[in-house]
Amino acid sequence: MFRKFIVVLAVLGFIACGKETKGNLTISGKIDGLKEGTLFLQKVKDTTLITIDSLIVSGDPNFSFTTTIDEPEVLYLYLDKKDFNDLNDRLDFFAEPGEMTIHTTLRRFQNDVKITGSKNHDDLEKFKDFMTKFNTKELSLFKDGLEAQKQADTKKVEEINTQIDNYSKSRIRYILNYAFTNNDKEITPYIITTETYDANVRFLDTIYKQLTPKIADSKYGKELKELIKKRKEKETAATK
Repeated sequence: MFRKFIVVLAVLGFIACGKETKGNLTISGKIDGLKEGTLFLQKVKDTTLITIDSLIVSGDPNFSFTTTIDEPEVLYLYLDKKDFNDLNDRLDFFAEPGEMTIHTTLRRFQNDVKITGSKNHDDLEKFKDFMTKFNTKELSLFKDGLEAQKQADTKKVEEINTQIDNYSKSRIRYILNYAFTNNDKEITPYIITTETYDANVRFLDTIYKQLTPKIADSKYGKELKELIKKRKEKETAATK
């Protein structure tokens, strides 16, 4: 009887381990043109980029990872190519429990990528697409400013600097407005901590306080809270 009890426990333990290793997130995909290399699934933990899993690609461009995440968060797919080229590639994506797919090409690893299966990632991509308009315009203004400097056109330089300043302010306003109107999305505190970490701490604090309880207690909600704390401590120290 005792031996049977041990066997039952062993079977239950095996089942439990099987469930644990199965994970709640499956990431599968294909990298067209990839013949040989190593793929790494990575995440940031305590400000350090760590590897969750890896696999060696040899002939088959298809890949699949299964892992467990406690909540939606940004993961990275890093490709170490064996093509005698030191320039390797890394993709970032906002993962969430379920099934995700990543399709891209070896030649244009970052530019050809298509990622499906995550609402958070879809929202983040839409945000990035809109932000590209600001970044493109600012870059164009910077180029015009450099040209004006070469021509020693002081008046034009001042005008362009004013335009750049206005665009920067518009960019910040858009991000902050996005945060206020999307306070129930996991990507919101992530956007704030990566895009406007240097904004006025009062704005950051206001944004954090209007996040829904769930988002405020999320991974990036906690990071935003810690950022605000450090900024306040820094400002307090500066006034002494």
